Amino acid sequence: MKPSIFADAVITASSTSDGHSLAQLFAIGGPVAASALLELGDPRPARIIPSLRKCSGYLSAPWEDMCLHHLLSLYNFSIASSLTSASAVDAEGKTRSERLSEAFDEYNSVVTAFLRYFSTLTPGRWALPLLRILCLNLRWLAVQADTSNLESTAVSTVRTSNQANKRLEECARQLNKAFTACIADRNPDINESRKWGVYEVVGMVFKTYFRLKSVSLCRNILRAINAAVLPGLEEFPKSQQVTFRYYVGVLAFLNEEYDRAEGELEAALKMCIRSATTNQTLILVYLIPVKLLRGSLPSPTLLASPPCQPLHPYYSPFITALRTGNVSLFDTTLLDPRIQRFLVKRGTYIAIERARDPTLRTLLKKIHSSLPQSSTRLPLSHLRTATSSPLINLKYSQKELEWLLATLVFKGYVKGYIAHERGVLVLSAKDPFPRLANVPLTTT
Repeated sequence: MKPSIFADAVITASSTSDGHSLAQLFAIGGPVAASALLELGDPRPARIIPSLRKCSGYLSAPWEDMCLHHLLSLYNFSIASSLTSASAVDAEGKTRSERLSEAFDEYNSVVTAFLRYFSTLTPGRWALPLLRILCLNLRWLAVQADTSNLESTAVSTVRTSNQANKRLEECARQLNKAFTACIADRNPDINESRKWGVYEVVGMVFKTYFRLKSVSLCRNILRAINAAVLPGLEEFPKSQQVTFRYYVGVLAFLNEEYDRAEGELEAALKMCIRSATTNQTLILVYLIPVKLLRGSLPSPTLLASPPCQPLHPYYSPFITALRTGNVSLFDTTLLDPRIQRFLVKRGTYIAIERARDPTLRTLLKKIHSSLPQSSTRLPLSHLRTATSSPLINLKYSQKELEWLLATLVFKGYVKGYIAHERGVLVLSAKDPFPRLANVPLTTT
């Protein structure tokens, strides 16, 4: 496809408000990109612009700039793809990392030109497919460029956050502008509003912020959404609903708002299609710890299902410990370096650590049920003897045990009180061990 023919295709699609065709034309991959590269010719801007202007129509702003920078981005990306190693250089002496960076910079210019146009477009809903592909491609190029830059950096070089994620941070700024352009639309006809692109862009913004470890910035996005007049979330495509609920659930989880996290993550899991096992696994990474705190333990069948299989080695020991009251197993598993790394990386370590209290509660309930006539007065000395036995193997002093029991009472896992002077745990005659689902999840 010659540049002039490419330009004519852009003119036709833009004049007929055909956002889907424009999305295909400005995609980094696919048959259109390959065809455009084959007949690009001289890749210098001074040569490309006259080639574009040979089209049969008039290539108005912003389409001429977008076509120019898109073709340059394609050219740089194709050269980068031909270089198999980070140290290899092309005919112009440029490395793969440099070519990918140039491909990103050129495509970033495409996005800049389009967003300037898109923010004034009324009606603008027809252009959302193009906005989507531009944002997706920009983010993908940013990740590729940053990753290649890290690979080509000498090991001895000091790497800062800005160096490691320079392009992705620029991508995040562009995605924020795209979000603003969508949510700020004042078109009275909601059916043709740019607001229908809000949740599509938000999903990409959240994904980018999480990769940059700038999770706190997500709250600004949520505040803007809460303040805006938008169609109901249920009116958007299910894929966008699942993505949004997942990230809102994870944000609530990381903020220790476990009730909200449970609701959002459960809703996301129910709407997620069965074939999307990877997405289900991502949801279960956070939903399972919340369920442990609630005492709702996954069944063996669920743990053996494809979405849970990657999580089985990390979560199943804790599930077994909570089910059986095996505090020693819980502690040993939590000290496993491999499991610690997994939990810390996913941000679930604190929630899993909190599940130790429900495990202690299960152990205490089992000890209590083994006593004759289910006494409501348990001497601390007897409890210490039981927990210190080889079967349970918890070497607590009486003071430590008393402190742990007082904690369980304070948090609501046990109903009763400790008679310190008499050294007795006095249990409530009615429901001394409430269901975990009824115990408030405190952050203290």
